[in-house]
Amino acid sequence: MPDYPEIRSFIADWFARFDRLDPIGEFLPDLHPDVHWDMPDVDTTLSGHDRVRAWYRGVLETLQRPTEHHVSKVSIKPGAAQFEVLFRATTVAGEHIEARVQENWRFETRPDGRPLITQYSAKLLQEAET
Repeated sequence: MPDYPEIRSFIADWFARFDRLDPIGEFLPDLHPDVHWDMPDVDTTLSGHDRVRAWYRGVLETLQRPTEHHVSKVSIKPGAAQFEVLFRATTVAGEHIEARVQENWRFETRPDGRPLITQYSAKLLQEAET
């Protein structure tokens, strides 16, 4: 059974970028222009990169740097990845957030082996304010 090291490395890098709250331009090249972006608190009138930009603008306005993403239970098959993320952050208002999220990705594999995400879904499993 393949281990998919390119995909695992990509996932680790993706969430390292989120931990730093890198600029949106660091994420868009890895998302298909028409990506189906299914995240909480997203403007459903928008689509593709516009939807991602609007969602991320809200993230940057709400959260302090750095955030924490701990990935576990990774399952990868051709064109798909599924895993859990333990997310921790502090809001600009000083509230501490902790949530466990189920992520499901669909992607095309680029010639270099890296994914181009075509569908991105994150569903809340558990949330606690500390």
